[in-house]
Amino acid sequence: MQRFLLEDEHIRGTLVRLDETWRQVIAQHHYPPKVETLLGQSVAAAVLLASGLKGRPQLSIQLQGEGPLRLLLVQCSPQLRVRGMAQCRAHAAAEPLLGGGRLVVNLDAGERYGTYQGIVPLVSEDLEKCLEAYFWQSEQLATRLMLVCDEEQCAGLMLQILPGGEPNPEGFAQATTLARALKPLDLLHETAERLLPQVFSRYKIRLFKPQPVLHDCRCTPEHLANIARLLGADELDSILREMGHVELTCEFCNRAFSYDASDVAAILRGETPGARLH
Repeated sequence: MQRFLLEDEHIRGTLVRLDETWRQVIAQHHYPPKVETLLGQSVAAAVLLASGLKGRPQLSIQLQGEGPLRLLLVQCSPQLRVRGMAQCRAHAAAEPLLGGGRLVVNLDAGERYGTYQGIVPLVSEDLEKCLEAYFWQSEQLATRLMLVCDEEQCAGLMLQILPGGEPNPEGFAQATTLARALKPLDLLHETAERLLPQVFSRYKIRLFKPQPVLHDCRCTPEHLANIARLLGADELDSILREMGHVELTCEFCNRAFSYDASDVAAILRGETPGARLH
């Protein structure tokens, strides 16, 4: 993630490009191509949104649609660790992918600062336009986004007028025009250090220290054991009698973990046995 500032125009921006992290998000899934593209754009967008927030809250983006794509969820932690998943109805390749629905942005800044939820209708099949509408409705903040994705990488570029600054609508429109002239391949493959000064050559640009973005899957032994405990002894016993084992599947990494009777007994005693990949 590369943050930058167009100093004379009071415009801030962020460029994010993910390769290995993006491949880890989809490694165990077989999404239809259009769903995978939208998920990649949403992963990039979550990092972009997180880049401009004070205090780095836990952030999530949800797309809840009435079309073939039922739900898409991306989470970005304060440490810039991301994970994402999608749930499809039948015929996920059909058009339109989302149909009617809503975009939900959740921010959780902990007990001190509380939580915030912003909800806007899906005004377009274009995620960029939906997020721009969210920023304008929730913060009255002029924002422009570019989001691209392929099987190997996802990337995004965001421009915003600095909150509290002196807005220059003409300057912001010119910077947006320059950004949108970018080719998707440049956004996916050119380094930020080379790309940003080239695109915004007419401006005084300041680049901040880049930050890594990592994949985040939380199916640790401790987390899985806690999930199993929530089912309760009676439910766990019923599953063991019927199936011979208890299986938990992580919706984010799509891996299934199996517990036998001795593992379940250990979990109910408060222990944390290692789950076996099923």
